[in-house]
Amino acid sequence: MLRQIVLVLVCCAMPLQAAQFTRDYQFQALRSQKLTNLSHLEGQPTAIMFFEPECPWCIKQSVVLKKIHKDCSQSIHPVALGVNGDNLTLKRALFRLDFPFEAYRAPPKLLKDMGGIPATPILLLLNANGELVKGYRGFTSEDELKAQLCPTA
Repeated sequence: MLRQIVLVLVCCAMPLQAAQFTRDYQFQALRSQKLTNLSHLEGQPTAIMFFEPECPWCIKQSVVLKKIHKDCSQSIHPVALGVNGDNLTLKRALFRLDFPFEAYRAPPKLLKDMGGIPATPILLLLNANGELVKGYRGFTSEDELKAQLCPTA
């Protein structure tokens, strides 16, 4: 229960700075296995999707993110963070997601700091200033995400 409360606070209440995601953690790229931070995301709106193997809702969420990336007039940078699997399992899940954007294994320290990921997909929307705009647990509709990410569309 405490973990769910912490996740709600992270997703909905506390201002989350991009540096917390982009500089404080090392992410392992699922395609290349290279370790990196995500400082290149600073300065652009970002949609971070947590996914896990065997998650049909993650596949549906991936389809929506790809459509929004294509349809929005402002550039939205989708990023996938895999949880609850080893590298091979997460790479297979990424293949099923058909996610052409950046994808990483979520660092254990990030998951610990967030209090875990109780279910997937989870979306964190960051604006160009790196501030948390909104957090979602579970599948989020295209209309809802368009309202948040591309209000002029």
